[in-house]
Amino acid sequence: MNDLLIILPTAVVMFFSMEFIARFVHKYVMHGFMWFIHKDHHRDQHGTFERNDLFGALFATLAAYLIFNGIFNLNPISLGLGIGMTCYGISYFFVHDMIIHDRHLHLRSWAMKHKYFRELVMVHDVHHNKGRGNWGFLLIIRGLDEIPEGVDRV
Repeated sequence: MNDLLIILPTAVVMFFSMEFIARFVHKYVMHGFMWFIHKDHHRDQHGTFERNDLFGALFATLAAYLIFNGIFNLNPISLGLGIGMTCYGISYFFVHDMIIHDRHLHLRSWAMKHKYFRELVMVHDVHHNKGRGNWGFLLIIRGLDEIPEGVDRV
């Protein structure tokens, strides 16, 4: 029970921290020295799999390591970090891949009926159209993200 008082807050903090870690990695790694892996993500058509998915596999491997380390070494902080990363990864998969890029289940038309998702799609489209700005994936952060004119405000 005492471990839950460590695991749950650690997981929540890690979940939200991952947006900022992902923004940093997206801007400086994916659009930097690892562009050769990320560039297929900026094509108009997205397949079932693309090289860019290797980044997700890397983060999933790290999260799995943290979870196993937390379980087998009785380390609640490691377990909480792994759980937070995993929850972010699942959210990323549904929001970024299935909604924003309409991969797999093709949820973009459904999302465009919902104010927040519609704005998130539009903000992400700015990044893909201009190749800059809007480095995030799940959150729209006023002042950091360029929001196109005419988009409803959440």
